[in-house]
Amino acid sequence: MESAGVIFLPGETLLIGAGFVASQGAFNPLVLFALGIIGTSAGWFAAYYIGFKVGIKWVKKHGRWIGITAERLNKAHAFMNKYGSIVVLFGRFIVPLRQLQGYISGSAETTLQDFYLWNISGAVIWVAFWGGAGYFLGML
Repeated sequence: MESAGVIFLPGETLLIGAGFVASQGAFNPLVLFALGIIGTSAGWFAAYYIGFKVGIKWVKKHGRWIGITAERLNKAHAFMNKYGSIVVLFGRFIVPLRQLQGYISGSAETTLQDFYLWNISGAVIWVAFWGGAGYFLGML
């Protein structure tokens, strides 16, 4: 849910806690890892789809009310075309970019193939980092 834009859900805290509990033998850490990747990726894919189908139309129609001009939209598209893979890969570590990244990528018309590759790769890194941190803290 957090990856789909619900800003106040504690994704890192949940993964740290789950990693800690897994270190105590309550459940398999590999299952935690797999479910974490599936959950965070699914949220971003849902947000990407919404951004792709609704976002660009909405921004073109209502963007002027929130300061998004055609020039700024073109700059955002150029930025995502040039740096989108890096933004998607490491954007999970930056709040609120994590919650908005799927919408941004979809609205900027990032290709699904690029988004898929970097979304899954970023999910692996993010889940391994936070879930692993909890797991290793629990082993101390």
